Amino acid sequence: MASKSILGRQSSVFGDRRERSKRIPFGLGKPAPHPNSDGGVGVGEAQHCLKCGFGNVPVIEEVVWTIPLPLTATEALATLGDTVNLLSGSSSVPGVASIDSTFLINGILQTDILTRGVGVHIFCEPMSFSTIGNAFLAPAVATQTLPASPDVFTLNDLAAGALGDDVNTDPNDPNFFPAVFEFGAPVWRAGWNFINAYQFQWRTSQRELVLNELAADVSYFGSFADAAASGTSEIPIIEYVALVNAVYRSKNSATVFLPVSFRRVGSVGQNGNPVGPPAGVNVGVFHPTRDFDLAPVTWGGLRWQGYGCRGQMYRPIESPCFLERGIPIGMLFVVQDAVHQAQMLESISIDNEPFGSNVQVDENLGCLTNVSANAEPGANPPTTGTGNVMLEQTLDANPVLVEQRVNVCRQVFKGGILKIGIKLKGWEMPGGWKAYCSKNMPQIMKGATPAS
Repeated sequence: MASKSILGRQSSVFGDRRERSKRIPFGLGKPAPHPNSDGGVGVGEAQHCLKCGFGNVPVIEEVVWTIPLPLTATEALATLGDTVNLLSGSSSVPGVASIDSTFLINGILQTDILTRGVGVHIFCEPMSFSTIGNAFLAPAVATQTLPASPDVFTLNDLAAGALGDDVNTDPNDPNFFPAVFEFGAPVWRAGWNFINAYQFQWRTSQRELVLNELAADVSYFGSFADAAASGTSEIPIIEYVALVNAVYRSKNSATVFLPVSFRRVGSVGQNGNPVGPPAGVNVGVFHPTRDFDLAPVTWGGLRWQGYGCRGQMYRPIESPCFLERGIPIGMLFVVQDAVHQAQMLESISIDNEPFGSNVQVDENLGCLTNVSANAEPGANPPTTGTGNVMLEQTLDANPVLVEQRVNVCRQVFKGGILKIGIKLKGWEMPGGWKAYCSKNMPQIMKGATPAS
């Protein structure tokens, strides 16, 4: 129930369910003169619209996707594959939690418009932080207890049952893994690689190519890094861990994230002690900690305004583009850089495609550190002779040196929200003005200058 209340439900809001904003149409609200009237009549109002400062031209239509990370591999490839179409008519897009659109039917205009520019907007989380912890097999039913989550543990600790009865002691059948948690940063990486992976193409009348430019050159990458807004501080991580775990459960993840609750200070048991493990069994010593309740957070992120936007949030087009109602607008993102696309998919996917859930440092290296040649794998202690690989001095009254092994693979938990939007700036053109301009100002009715 908590997961559902945190995540909400997938939603889509189109023009029929949005309160319509009052917009000033072409002609500044004045009635259009008769097409056969004196050419001077109506020209003034029309010229006011054509010469209006670009920043004052209203936003006519927009569509915005809200994408909570991570996505499953199936969702990522279906939604952010070789072609991305925000203006598709679908009200349910895999991995997209919310579609907010002014269109009655997405991508289809209800009225003629004279377009002056387009905005490609990418917005990410305003903050980024990371912390360490562990991944535990997600319980299917409510439980009152949970395993201790140390900052580090060895195979000896695991074999001796130091992490509790819920954690499997067999290293070949694990249900407890070292993990890292990052919030915000994967979204920034996804957005940055998105605008560099795709070409933004705009076709009018389904055939004339108006724009064909790298998305990075025409996009506005939402800035949270202004000098007055950026900064560093600390935040409690628990609510973000709960949020991300809820998202992971909704994606049928096998594991959830546990923040660190204990620190390891050493090990005992090699020579026997009055209390503790029997002689010959090496086990870690831990103390409770709240050191990881708070995490350093950076407020801010990347800032980018495409060169084609001339320092603004929108990309102006060289000449007005007349778009007729009822015809698909034809704006697509088409992949042109496979390297950036691959890194984008890695940053948004739940299993870190193509690395898998447990990320290894290299495809030809395993997860467990080495021990000496005369060691017995799985034994506790793990040596039968004099090994000298990664020795740890025990905390016994008569300390000895013991070889230790650790798991260096990591499960990566990621969270945050990515928003991608397309917005049109221009003027609604009522039928009377369309007829007048077609006869008296045909130059503005020919569409935009085609892309080279």
